[in-house]
Amino acid sequence: MVVDRPAIYASPRSMLDQHRDLRLDIDNMSYEELLALGERIGTVSTGLSEDSISECLKETVHCSLFQMRDEENCVICLEAYREGDNIGTLKTCTHHYHVSCIKKWLLMKNSCPICKASALADDMKEK
Repeated sequence: MVVDRPAIYASPRSMLDQHRDLRLDIDNMSYEELLALGERIGTVSTGLSEDSISECLKETVHCSLFQMRDEENCVICLEAYREGDNIGTLKTCTHHYHVSCIKKWLLMKNSCPICKASALADDMKEK
């Protein structure tokens, strides 16, 4: 008597190979093939809109009298804060950056560059 084993009892190697045709070998693709793949796949934006950035950012002007002791440099551009610089503070975690630097960052990512906390709090998203 011959009994066929169902696919469940097949060897692990054959189970792993059932999707082999769906996998892409990007290591061996040419530059042109990678560009074409990028166009087919598209991009996903994880950044915020200008309106959302305005909601999650508190803007102030840097004054040497009230100098931030821990964060004297913007961690995005690594430049020191100077008198009169526009400073942006994230409302969720209170980390400080140059306004122009953090706005560029938030257009690409919805997270603090230092602690990775969400820049737009959940209660702000519902509005």
